[in-house]
Amino acid sequence: MNDSFLLGIDAGTTVIKSTLFDLAGREIAGAAHDSSFLTPRPGWAESAMATVWQAVVITVRQTVARAAIAPEQIVAVGVTGQGDGTWLVDSAGAPVRPAILWSDGRTAELVAKFWQSGVGRAIFEITGTALNTCNQAIHLRWLQEHEPETLVRTAAVLRAKDWIFLCMTGVMSTDATDASHTYFSVHSQAFDERVLALLGVERWVHAIPAAPRPRDQKAPLLDAVARELGLRPGVPVVAGPFDVAASALGVGAAFPGDACSVLGTAGVHQLMVDRPALEPADIGYNMLHAPEGVMIRLLPTMTSTQNLQWFAREFYASEWADAQKRGGNIWDALEQIALQEPPGARGVIYHPYLDPAGERAPFINSAARAQFSGVSAYHTRATLLRAVYEGVVLSVLDCYDTMGAPVTSLRLAGGGARSPLWAQMLADALDAPVIVAEGTEYGARGAVMNAAVATGVYTSYAEAVARMVRPARTFEPTPGNRARYQTLLHIYRAERQAMLEVWELRKHLLT
Repeated sequence: MNDSFLLGIDAGTTVIKSTLFDLAGREIAGAAHDSSFLTPRPGWAESAMATVWQAVVITVRQTVARAAIAPEQIVAVGVTGQGDGTWLVDSAGAPVRPAILWSDGRTAELVAKFWQSGVGRAIFEITGTALNTCNQAIHLRWLQEHEPETLVRTAAVLRAKDWIFLCMTGVMSTDATDASHTYFSVHSQAFDERVLALLGVERWVHAIPAAPRPRDQKAPLLDAVARELGLRPGVPVVAGPFDVAASALGVGAAFPGDACSVLGTAGVHQLMVDRPALEPADIGYNMLHAPEGVMIRLLPTMTSTQNLQWFAREFYASEWADAQKRGGNIWDALEQIALQEPPGARGVIYHPYLDPAGERAPFINSAARAQFSGVSAYHTRATLLRAVYEGVVLSVLDCYDTMGAPVTSLRLAGGGARSPLWAQMLADALDAPVIVAEGTEYGARGAVMNAAVATGVYTSYAEAVARMVRPARTFEPTPGNRARYQTLLHIYRAERQAMLEVWELRKHLLT
């Protein structure tokens, strides 16, 4: 099978990517295309589902063409995508409305109401996951109140990867990694109707699809779709796990004791465990991983690399434009600038709560907002740039410190894994080695690893990890630097605590 390949599709929040891998996990070819990102109202985030599918078609065809291989050489397709969110289809499999994305903030008042009434606490006791604005079940409650006719027309409530799986195979389903943190009992690891009842949306239970383990959510590619994509009819398509778990798998974090951070649009900080981790209560997620017997305890921040993208766009726009003209890399240039600033950013601290929906980990507050503190006339934009890098690191440290389990080594995924500065900062802050795997498309690699196990290419996830994941670089902690980050974390948390009342005041007076 040396001439065999696996195709991975990753439906991100803003970009759709397709990547071809060989059976050793090496990236052979790939393509990316903008997804659909709509903001019909302030704080809303939606996608036109048909546009997302067309982006998949474009990237798959480009990837196969660039690889210059025969379609018959692709032995399986793995699909992953952004988690949470609500992608509704009717009985014919057509979209009922634009998808509501995980980053949408329209349910903030509902979430606050359910926490105040005790429902949020009750849901955490069942699912091990804190109710937040990303949650699909709370989206159903919002739709029931504001668009009941939409739900009447709905046959299945899906997520991003499930929509692509439906387009490719005609099958309406989800998988256990996506469903477990929303609808499952964390104790029985099975669907629990009490969640729907607590939120008052039990009448829509018929639209919640089956959620098998990710290795079992598979079906053959439809003939007509195969012609559209340029693939072999009937090639196995396997959907799952969703991007958080797929990225962890794609960098080798698959077994209890492993830790992984995904520095992408959001920041996702994960510990692999063999049983539910319910402390601290009322924050974060507990969910099933792809390998049997493994769960993921995770704290997901609303934003991560988006902070740097925003700062570069607003404060280094001319340099960014110049880099594009010259074919240079703006991120490498910014990293060199930040390296010239001292650790601690000359006393400036940045809180990376940039999303309009606020923050969800390691605390939940829809009014939370990003801020710089400690700025004086002696500081420059380079100082603020260094503070942005450090603010993202402090948010990671904040999450792991809150979870309370020691991190003995950290596997890094997401676009932020390409930054040596972030990797070294994290090694210093955690006082633990940070491992960056070969390649860049970790979510897609996790999806094809799952597909390889599902189709018998490999007999187990352990074998898939051994064959398909290799470290490219390891960053060792600098002795003594952890103490500096602990001091910064203490100030970072104290300032956040002091801002809680101010954030509430802003929400009522300035919006």
